[in-house]
Amino acid sequence: MNIYNVFKSKSKIFYSFLVLLGIVNSITYTGLLILINNSISNHTLFDNAKYNAPLFFGVIVISAICSKIFQYYVVKLTNDILFKFEMEVLEKLRHAEFEAFEQLGVEKVFTAISDTRVLGKIPETFINAFNSAIIVLCCMGYMFINSPIGGVFILGVIVFLLLVYLKRNKGIETELNKLRDLQNDYYRYLNDMLQGFKEIKMGLKRSENIFNTCLRTNRVTGKRLGETTAIKYLDNELMGRYSWYIILGLVMYLLPVITDVKTGMVSTFIVTILYLIGPVGTLITLVPFYTSVKIAMERLKKYEDTMSTITERDISYNSALDFNGDFQSLRFEQLTYEYAAKESEKPFVVGPINLEIRKGEVIFIVGGNGSGKSTFIHLLTGLYKPVAGHIYYNENKILLENYPYYSNKLSVIFTQNHLFNENYDEFNLSSSNPTLRAHIGEMQLSKIVVFDDDNNRIHHELSKGQQKRLAMVYALMEERDVLVLDEWAAEQDPVFRAYFYKVFLKKLRAMGKTIIAVTHDDAYFSCADRILKFDYGNICYDRQTNGDIVVAEGSELLIPFLT
Repeated sequence: MNIYNVFKSKSKIFYSFLVLLGIVNSITYTGLLILINNSISNHTLFDNAKYNAPLFFGVIVISAICSKIFQYYVVKLTNDILFKFEMEVLEKLRHAEFEAFEQLGVEKVFTAISDTRVLGKIPETFINAFNSAIIVLCCMGYMFINSPIGGVFILGVIVFLLLVYLKRNKGIETELNKLRDLQNDYYRYLNDMLQGFKEIKMGLKRSENIFNTCLRTNRVTGKRLGETTAIKYLDNELMGRYSWYIILGLVMYLLPVITDVKTGMVSTFIVTILYLIGPVGTLITLVPFYTSVKIAMERLKKYEDTMSTITERDISYNSALDFNGDFQSLRFEQLTYEYAAKESEKPFVVGPINLEIRKGEVIFIVGGNGSGKSTFIHLLTGLYKPVAGHIYYNENKILLENYPYYSNKLSVIFTQNHLFNENYDEFNLSSSNPTLRAHIGEMQLSKIVVFDDDNNRIHHELSKGQQKRLAMVYALMEERDVLVLDEWAAEQDPVFRAYFYKVFLKKLRAMGKTIIAVTHDDAYFSCADRILKFDYGNICYDRQTNGDIVVAEGSELLIPFLT
């Protein structure tokens, strides 16, 4: 990330405007300094002293007008830059692969957005620093013109004190990095607390550890580092403030002794130094700001690198091939996925999978934990990209640039489904929509859901099972041919579960839906057309059921063709 290029891309005239500001400020600040010193020493630029006051106030007016114009420009530019940075973070996140998002973690997204706030302050800070640098150059030039020896002496003292300040500031950068790492951890712990609140309430040890061992320890460490860093900054500022008194003392008492500077010139130097205090202070505050910007840029670079590891292509949602026509078949040819593993470990591989799913089929995916079911669902839905093999939708090969359109052909309800607070799909969710009413009735939610017709929404204050049913309503509103269900019936009560398998699946088939469902409900295996059993990352069985389910002793369900 190059700040120079960012400014240049956002404003073609930024650097030209900056040069113009430098020229105007050089003239006005130098003029003000000369007028002030001449007034103190009873000198005048003109034969008639009555012109001095109008000139002085005229220069002030010109300077104020120029500053006002540039401040307006900087405010607009700053907000443009902030918008650009934040949109870039969100745009990369939007186009990121699911694998990259999993690697990144939610907390780093929040941190990256916080970092954009830091970078958004760059234009204003940069302009103030540039303005201050012009004043410092004018003042130093003015002193050198009046007394080269005195100018060298004062410049040497200022540079020495500045080097001391920079050395003391260098150690603060390490602590700021630690604070940023603590912030990442804090967001992670906080996310665990918010997302797993029910689980926390079910375990005293878990609750104790997440609060005291993680959250409290993190905040105590952050508080201590924050105090240490703030004290060091304040010490530096205190040193900088009193350094000016040291410089003034050296000018008043030492400079006349070691040089032939006259008393009148000492007064000129004192006024010039007083004129310098504000601008130099602004430049010094640039040091900690630069440290913050440096850290923010490093973190954003890491964010970009992480998001770009799998998202190196530029997907245009308006140019990739769409798949028209009704769904007929879905075919997997040598589809393989491999999880990254440490050098000493053997990676877990799913596949190669060779499979064809035909229109109107009801397929159940079964298998134990770690058998590869979830990975298969991620491959099926396009969230994971295979390391080998291809998917064919209606015999159209799915290329990388086609995945957004391919995923858009599937309706999916994941195990941990999320109901959005806003109606992002722009469904007609009004209570007067007969189709919506019919779907809600099929899910037995008619007396439960609360409509918000004013905002075209439905309230989600429901139980987990009811939320899954509402998610089914939304999936049906999408009107897609393929429906993927991951443990959908797990939270349903026995009566509704039986209704889902024995009645509702038949309705879905009658609607022309193709159903692919991950399930452990072996009592209802006969409701499927096919059963795919996963084990060690491969499909070990793929059989038609034909209703051939046998109940064995001990109520254990056996499938003869799977044994």
